[in-house]
Amino acid sequence: MLRFALPSKGSLYEATLAFLESSGLKVSRPNPRQYTARIRALPEVEVLLHRPADIVTKVAAGDVDLGITGLDLLLELAGDDPNVLIADEDLGFGGVDLVLAVPEAWVDVQSWRDLADLAAEWAAEGRQLRIATKYPNLVRAFCYRQGINVFTLVDSQGATEAAPALGYADLIADITETGTTFRENRLKIVAGTTILRSQACLIAARRALLSDARKLATVKQILELIEARRRARGFAQVIANVPGRSIEEVGQRIVTVPELAGLQGPTIAPVFDKQRGALPPVHGDAPGWFSVSVVVPSERTLQAVEHLRAIGSTGIVVLPLHYVFADRSESFARLEARLRAAP
Repeated sequence: MLRFALPSKGSLYEATLAFLESSGLKVSRPNPRQYTARIRALPEVEVLLHRPADIVTKVAAGDVDLGITGLDLLLELAGDDPNVLIADEDLGFGGVDLVLAVPEAWVDVQSWRDLADLAAEWAAEGRQLRIATKYPNLVRAFCYRQGINVFTLVDSQGATEAAPALGYADLIADITETGTTFRENRLKIVAGTTILRSQACLIAARRALLSDARKLATVKQILELIEARRRARGFAQVIANVPGRSIEEVGQRIVTVPELAGLQGPTIAPVFDKQRGALPPVHGDAPGWFSVSVVVPSERTLQAVEHLRAIGSTGIVVLPLHYVFADRSESFARLEARLRAAP
């Protein structure tokens, strides 16, 4: 069994389940009190539900083969651990920023330069900036890069945004999606202190995939579906009935605008005429109707519709695409390259 760890609760749990379901990998969890589940499409997969932070440590330890967690937690907890590989770095949800925030009353602190000057001024007085965070490694590295050299990191695993008001820290470093919680706690984000732009990512255990070809094959299936689903979001299928005298004539009219003529070209087929009870001639002078299908970038859907209207089309239908597969899975190819690379 491939052990696949997912977030156990909260917004990341809900977003992960919705994302997997949209990719054809619906998670079945009959008992919400249990921390195991199944993916019906992949009976060889055992789903385990853990805290996002624990997913990182369990993949690193080899207790879990695959997991979805936040990039922020991955970089903070795993660092350059050779057993942890990123299988897909951006799943398209769970986006947050890791930033520094100070009390609104600090009117003279607007940028990281102001913060560096304040840290130096306090250091000369024998004081240190106290930064509350649960990301000590990422925050420490950022501060050193920005010339903030004298500070103390205060571990905060709870409501970090309350630390300045409670008096056990001067400022905080935490993740935020909209900044609303910061504002509610009278904090402001310091300009230029975005430490990391994070999102949900798929991680894998190197040793498990190298030692078990069946697990690697299952991971390939998962990556294929995720990638094809993500690619499909960028396209739409446009179907229309186009008048013409032959397939070739209709095709030539469609491809006058190449960027609206499909990925490789339009698919064209004769339409059975229900009035005459016959197909139009494939070649000849008698006009008929032909069904045309093109796949176009989503942002060009209306342009494609207008192009088809301009050549006399009727009955234009636009359909969303669920999957778009390429000739190979790029994400799996990247994973294979990372597996082959020296740890």
